[in-house]
Amino acid sequence: MSKSVLDIKDFSIASRKPESKLDENPTAPSNEPVLPVDKPSAQMLPKPSEEQRRQTAEARAIAQEDVRYSLKNLKRSKQRSVKFFINIALDYELKARLQKASQENDLKMTQVVKAALDFYLNENGY
Repeated sequence: MSKSVLDIKDFSIASRKPESKLDENPTAPSNEPVLPVDKPSAQMLPKPSEEQRRQTAEARAIAQEDVRYSLKNLKRSKQRSVKFFINIALDYELKARLQKASQENDLKMTQVVKAALDFYLNENGY
């Protein structure tokens, strides 16, 4: 297989834009807007005083601190709903019974274990 050879003639080249007519008549009005050099293009915003900047920074810091505290309280409330975990070693027969009970009642195994523990503790006065 041979490589195809490309030549400069194979590419189309756009022509250059005509140069502006500033050289011909420098006093003629141009279509482009001319910005004044001495004046700023946009009106500057007034700079806040040191006292205003300090008050703004303090207000922002207080608002961020309030958000931080509310987020921390939200996390604490979520943690309160989480209960303690226990590890229980089950033999195969007991686990099979637990799985069967959870599948038949369409519950999670943890819910069945919680209900069984609650029932046992209530029956024995705890």
